[in-house]
Amino acid sequence: MIQINLLPEEMRKRKGPQLKLDLQNSKVKMIAAGGAVGVLVLLILFLSLGSSIRKGQTRRLLAREQAIAAQKSEIEAVNNEVELLKTKIGTLGQIAKQEFLWAEKLNRISDLVLPGIWFTRIRTDSENRLIIEGSVISKEEEAMASVGKFMKDIRGDDNFFKDFANIKLESVQRKNIEDRDVVDFKIVLYFE
Repeated sequence: MIQINLLPEEMRKRKGPQLKLDLQNSKVKMIAAGGAVGVLVLLILFLSLGSSIRKGQTRRLLAREQAIAAQKSEIEAVNNEVELLKTKIGTLGQIAKQEFLWAEKLNRISDLVLPGIWFTRIRTDSENRLIIEGSVISKEEEAMASVGKFMKDIRGDDNFFKDFANIKLESVQRKNIEDRDVVDFKIVLYFE
């Protein structure tokens, strides 16, 4: 059919150059399908590349977390040891602040010792006691009387006994060696 345009040329619609594809309809569908498949393949490759990058980052982060966890357990062990040491230092500080001076106490005990008495051991124990172990040799005076007098002198010395609640003779073993009376004794002083 023939079309006739009677409008003047200025008023006519201008058509741009048209691209005419002389392709068959099935070829266009194949090209479009191939392009769509190509775009999908590129999209899948892009996503799998992103996924593998994320997996690598996750592996690195997990390795770093394990290293940090090992360091954390070491740090916790050190912190526990530090806390234990702080507790011990605090206890030592309290002992140092106390008015109880061992040198003064031991000096006072040596002043109170009677002739013929000697100490084999002086110690404290976990039950908050001062334990004095020793022996007495007496030729003129009976050895048990010397131990009793020594305990009486300790109890009577207010300067020494002020930090103790009680004194007790815990054990006595009597022996005779070459006509001498020998007594091994154990005196216990209970701290207040």
